[in-house]
Amino acid sequence: MRLSLKILSILLLASAIFGGAWYWTYDLFIRPKKLLEHEKTLPPPPPPLDVTLPEFEKAMAPKRQGNWIEARAALQEFVENYGDSTKLDEAREALGEVNTRLVFSPAPAPEKVLYVVRSGDVLNKVAARTRTTPELIMKANHLTGTMLRVDQKLWVPPTAFSVLISRKRDKVVLQNNGGFFKQYAIRSWPPQHGKKVASGPLPKLTGRVTGKLAWVDGQRVIFTDKGYEHASHWIQWSIPGYTLYGEPVPGDAAAQKPPAGIALAPEAMPELAALLRKNDPVTLE
Repeated sequence: MRLSLKILSILLLASAIFGGAWYWTYDLFIRPKKLLEHEKTLPPPPPPLDVTLPEFEKAMAPKRQGNWIEARAALQEFVENYGDSTKLDEAREALGEVNTRLVFSPAPAPEKVLYVVRSGDVLNKVAARTRTTPELIMKANHLTGTMLRVDQKLWVPPTAFSVLISRKRDKVVLQNNGGFFKQYAIRSWPPQHGKKVASGPLPKLTGRVTGKLAWVDGQRVIFTDKGYEHASHWIQWSIPGYTLYGEPVPGDAAAQKPPAGIALAPEAMPELAALLRKNDPVTLE
């Protein structure tokens, strides 16, 4: 009898020891692994609520209603004040669309200057006098030719454009008077993009617009020539190797492509060619 009790005590003690050891092993190693495996099967958690969404919808409302001047003010305010919003890029795209709609419209706007054509005026002279481009005057006033009439009224958008080429965002950002105007997605970079130098990443570079070229069937054309609007456009800077050009449409053997440059959508280039002037500042960062 005493032997049986002794054996039972030993068995109970061993059970407690080994049972505790097993529970300790389970709790320390097995349980966390099972929890981790279970977590992997769960769907990803929803992103945190963006508290700027109501403000974004409020800023977009005038655009949806076709109130372009009010839309510009509302979207500018959103872009300037809500830099951390998940809707920031969408707001920039909308603001760029509104800005170009206003600048290329013959309708008056608060910032536009009314120019009355004088005797002896030609389009280039008016552009130089108003510090803009002849292409922009033509587009903004929906002119079909370059001939001007005395006392003809032209609405001229003031321009003080600069260009920021962002390696990080893969965007060409156009600014007017230091404020955001429009952004263009970069489709491809020149070969030197992404390379590093001995001191680290490629440095920030600054320069200026040095020329605007247009090509039709391999021949240089200017804005008064037939086919200019649909030409292959290049914008050259004083930063070598980063000529801006429109990505050729597949199968377009006549499209002109620089030896090295930044490709945008083809439709972006006539727009930029009309807006930018020689010596406008450019930053690559």
